[in-house]
Amino acid sequence: MAHIRVVTPVIPTGLTKAEDFEGILATEDTVDFVEIDRGPASIESGFDEMLASAGTVAKIIEAEAAGVDAVVIDCMDDPGLRAGRESVSIPVLGPGEASMNLACMLGHRFSVLSVLANMRVLFETHARLYGAWDKYASTRSVEIPVRDLHAQSDLLKSNLLEQALLALTQDGADTIILGCTGMLGVAHNLQTDLQRAGWDVPVIDPIPVTIRLAKLLVQSGISHSKAVYPTPRKKLMQGYDGSALEAFRGS
Repeated sequence: MAHIRVVTPVIPTGLTKAEDFEGILATEDTVDFVEIDRGPASIESGFDEMLASAGTVAKIIEAEAAGVDAVVIDCMDDPGLRAGRESVSIPVLGPGEASMNLACMLGHRFSVLSVLANMRVLFETHARLYGAWDKYASTRSVEIPVRDLHAQSDLLKSNLLEQALLALTQDGADTIILGCTGMLGVAHNLQTDLQRAGWDVPVIDPIPVTIRLAKLLVQSGISHSKAVYPTPRKKLMQGYDGSALEAFRGS
């Protein structure tokens, strides 16, 4: 059995629900989720990432204190990933990193299908950071903001197919990554549509893949290296009264 907590790094908006994560793991496992108390309503820029990171790390610390086995950050930008790993010993995974590295195993070149065009630089930066740059083909966008993905589901599906075909035919991609965790559940439909168009290529749905990887790490007794992610030293800090981040406050 494994207890995985999904930390959704945005304030509550009603778009993320507990049932979104049902059925990803076996019935004896637990997958629950929390949202941050202070921060943005969606993450579509480096500025949004900055606003979300402190609250995300606080929720990661709280998860370890509550006995959770591993944490998955519910955003392809992976906000707070490194700091979260420094702050706890349990596995902390980001779907951006997990998906890119999986894509490197499944094909020769991958493309990310993002929400907005301005996310391209973010994914290029992550591909370099995660050691996946040599297999990065492109980032293409559906031009639908995160908060509109559910309301415009039909447009999302058609735009994903259009952009995936362009990535395959023009960018040399052979593997597709959904570039937003808010696209949860549409990967199978896209993969089927691509097969009908003559392209038998994998489409990675980041959250289910990352949750299952988190369980594998728990079962294997493996977590991130503290030689890379050392525990922070306590030091003077202000403005975090009542937060789990107080654990690292000194005088």
